[in-house]
Amino acid sequence: MRTLAPASAGDVCRRGAQHYYVLAVDGARALCVPVIFDRTYIHRADVSIWGKREKSLRLVGSVVVRCTEQRWQKNGWDSRIMQANPAFMRKILASFRRDLEAQAIEAGGSGLYQSILARGPKLGDRGRKKGGSPSD
Repeated sequence: MRTLAPASAGDVCRRGAQHYYVLAVDGARALCVPVIFDRTYIHRADVSIWGKREKSLRLVGSVVVRCTEQRWQKNGWDSRIMQANPAFMRKILASFRRDLEAQAIEAGGSGLYQSILARGPKLGDRGRKKGGSPSD
């Protein structure tokens, strides 16, 4: 039987072949986001991993922490790879917050925000016509 090690906030841990970045720990659960190696596309919530510690782990190429696919996992890991520095932790949490705000706006119903593409300002327009039928 293998022993699973608990993690703390800011750890990069591995379970099987998947790597995770631990954002927060609540008892036996951990809030995690995936670490993606050799990404194929860029997402708005990607934070690039680059620094001296990462070079020593041979994490070269395009390695990112994807802050949009958060999930609660059991806090027992095969191995703990590294502890991220506080500046990197702040960067990840800021990206996580921005993505949650963007998701909340996207989840809102239609008609909350008026698009400027369909009825935006036109060159030479003097404003909206008052009264009468529209003349567009």
